[in-house]
Amino acid sequence: MNYLDITTPISGEMVHWPDNAPVHLRLTRSFAYGDPANVSEISMSVHTATHVDAPRHFIKDGPDVTTLDLNTLLGPCRVVRIHDPRLITLAEVEPIDPQPGQRILFRTRNSDADWTHQPFNPDFVKLDFPAAQFLQQRGVVCVGVDYLSVGGAYTHHALLDYNITVIEALALGDVEPGDYELLCLPLAIVGADGAPCRALLRPL
Repeated sequence: MNYLDITTPISGEMVHWPDNAPVHLRLTRSFAYGDPANVSEISMSVHTATHVDAPRHFIKDGPDVTTLDLNTLLGPCRVVRIHDPRLITLAEVEPIDPQPGQRILFRTRNSDADWTHQPFNPDFVKLDFPAAQFLQQRGVVCVGVDYLSVGGAYTHHALLDYNITVIEALALGDVEPGDYELLCLPLAIVGADGAPCRALLRPL
């Protein structure tokens, strides 16, 4: 069975969190300039495009992205369709009956359009705090969302404080709800509070 690539590609001048660094990509060596190879340089926030948050993102002196338990990012997962146009609420999360050790990716109206090169949308669908608390209490190990952030500070703390791995900015527009195998590996950047990653799903 083929894997589905659910990674938002990194590209120059794509949308980024308003107070984060934008993406800049340029050639520092090029065949066009007579060089023997093409060599690219990139600068960006680690929280741009598809990325994984580390506890250090919201916990002072918390563990960096190299310490994440990769088992939380590899294995069976469930893609859940959210219908509420504003929030991922407890009313929709509770009926899915999350189980200990489960990985859950939320597909919302964020994925109904290509947001990557649109202006930042402050009204993106996010996970609200009661739903995040419920997922933490049920022992979920990974939560994924389809915009640049899972939610506000309280939501992040409800997850990261309990070692729940957070994947943000997933490309879920063409993904049907259901059960999949998840493969998601963040770059091992020492000291970083997050890292870009490549995320794949395989239908089960």
